[in-house]
Amino acid sequence: MLFFIMLLLWFLLNGKVSLQLLFIGILVCGGIYSFTKKYIEIQWAKKGVKRRIFELIKYIFILLREIVKSNIAVIKLVLTPDMEKWHPCFVCFDSDLKSERLRVILANSITLTPGTITVGLEEKIFTVHVLDHRLEDTIENGIFVQELKKIERGEKCERK
Repeated sequence: MLFFIMLLLWFLLNGKVSLQLLFIGILVCGGIYSFTKKYIEIQWAKKGVKRRIFELIKYIFILLREIVKSNIAVIKLVLTPDMEKWHPCFVCFDSDLKSERLRVILANSITLTPGTITVGLEEKIFTVHVLDHRLEDTIENGIFVQELKKIERGEKCERK
């Protein structure tokens, strides 16, 4: 089923159907399918994969909500006539996340939200540029950190 979905996507992205594209699509999609099939089967065989998928979907919706909220905040900030109210600064904070993968997800989530950009990540120390100093608290103790800590606790429970 996955192979046919990839092949359909192949044709949609190419925008046309021809015998040559069919042949190349079968080769490319077949290669990708055979390469990923083993990995997907191993992951699905592990305990708790359905819960992880639910947590991932939940995190994506939280990320999208925060992106919208940040867009509105940045628009309000940009539309204020007095630019002296802006106080951009760098925020450094130490994360309790033990997983490097989750720290990278946190750094990318911060960068995806308008008004903030992660400029440094060394071990557990994040350096983030914020458009206004009032956003400092939402970075270090924000919803992203809280949700990723929940995900990390869930992964530890599964390993035991």
